[in-house]
Amino acid sequence: MSRSAGLQCRAVTVRAGGQTVLDAVDLGVPAGRLTVLVGPSGAGKTTLLRAVAGLAPLAGGSVTVGGRDLAGIPTHRRGVTVLFQEPRLFDNLDVAGNVAFALRVAGVPRRHRSQQAVALLDEVGMTGFAARRVRTLSGGEQQRVALARALAADPDVLLLDEPLSALDPDRRAMLRTLLRDTQRRRGLTVLHVTHDQAEAAELGDRLAVLLGGRIMASGPPEELFERPPTVAVARFLGVANLLPADGGLVAIRPERVLLDPSAPLQLQVTASHYLGSHRRLRLGSNGLRLEAHVPTEQDPAVGDWVGVRLPAEHQWVLPA
Repeated sequence: MSRSAGLQCRAVTVRAGGQTVLDAVDLGVPAGRLTVLVGPSGAGKTTLLRAVAGLAPLAGGSVTVGGRDLAGIPTHRRGVTVLFQEPRLFDNLDVAGNVAFALRVAGVPRRHRSQQAVALLDEVGMTGFAARRVRTLSGGEQQRVALARALAADPDVLLLDEPLSALDPDRRAMLRTLLRDTQRRRGLTVLHVTHDQAEAAELGDRLAVLLGGRIMASGPPEELFERPPTVAVARFLGVANLLPADGGLVAIRPERVLLDPSAPLQLQVTASHYLGSHRRLRLGSNGLRLEAHVPTEQDPAVGDWVGVRLPAEHQWVLPA
């Protein structure tokens, strides 16, 4: 079974083409826990994974795993395995052969590889697929095989570089559950990169927000989504409502805005969009603009005036 060792990045700086991609990044992943790194495209998320894996040289700072400084240690000796967005399986090998290859690299004797490969495939829901060719598998099945191959290396730290981003919603949901269950069962130390906020909220023990090459916030997902510390973090995490107030901005998430006919605040519906699980309303009057996510059965027409309540317990003040 996989060992448990914490990951620590201290003042990690990476430069490329004369530009600073990562600027003194501090990030820790406690042993046996899952931290999700979120940020927009180009923020430096994949670069940080590559730096941890030894695939991107550091211009400054350090990376340690289990207290061991990884400076000068080649990629294959770091105890770190990366699961990429593309499965990167070997087309010339069958499914079991792909997993057995990782076992061979890990030093597992030949006589044990086949049995262990099948056991790993069983663990990721690929029972009966051992003899299948890679090209016959769906994208989700290929990622399951890639996960089994990553687990075969028995890594100290598992790095996930948006491995679910190319999958359809149903397969994404199933793979999210598999990843979370596997992490908890094995006690894996995992750093998961994604730009999907729902995925980040569901998977992470902790969340770190990377913007412009810097960690701008970190903490439990509930804390950051409900009370982000800065305007930039609030906007990235979907807090569309930032209202001017004395000394700062009052923020409230759209799903916390309530329609209440008795509320003194009356706003006009300027747009309404049905999104399946909820309805997104744009509301406004006299320069005040709000977004509300309401149950689908609440369906005011565009142009209607509605009462709006902003519960005080879901408001917080940000610096201007």
